[in-house]
Amino acid sequence: MPFVTILFDLDGTLIDSYALIAAAFRHAARVVLGRELDDDQVAVKWGEPLPARFAHVAPNRVTALVDAYTAYYDAHHARLCAPFPGVAAMLAALGSRGCRIGVVTSKRRRSTAQALEGFGLTAWIRAAVTAEDVPAPKPAPDPVLEALRRLGSRPEEALVVGDGVFDIRAARAAGVLSAAATWGTREGPGLLAAGPDYVVAAPQEVVSLVASR
Repeated sequence: MPFVTILFDLDGTLIDSYALIAAAFRHAARVVLGRELDDDQVAVKWGEPLPARFAHVAPNRVTALVDAYTAYYDAHHARLCAPFPGVAAMLAALGSRGCRIGVVTSKRRRSTAQALEGFGLTAWIRAAVTAEDVPAPKPAPDPVLEALRRLGSRPEEALVVGDGVFDIRAARAAGVLSAAATWGTREGPGLLAAGPDYVVAAPQEVVSLVASR
């Protein structure tokens, strides 16, 4: 069956945002807790929604940490974040094929809109499901199923493309095929060990994969 619907993760898949996220996370811990975080602490529970990640750092200071993170993130978004090379061309090519394109992310609704609108990606994205839109975030199937509902699509005609283990697990739980996007992943072997149905090393390979079905 051809792929009619393509659902993308956002961070690490469509946009190169690691430097911004890491800097904002460190900034929040510095100004709220007076602590400097090492790389392992910055990466704690990567892929989970922001409040859940901060709950692992200081469960009694989550609100203050999120506020400090957001202020830094907003101030430095344009400087430290950008779409990966080839993403706009990939989305345009998929759109020209009539694909229904959605985003399934663990980001908050506000920062998701900030990225999609700021980088001019809304022309192709027909639905964006965030951590605030579903009862349970990835790796639960809820975000994927909600995106399919919004797009009027069925699991068997969809593909989830993401750089994280949670993307692969969420796709499988929803009965959707998955493709591991290795161009922006920080999960390395763990991503491949999660058992994606396909592996794509560059955005253009997503277009080739869709065209081959």
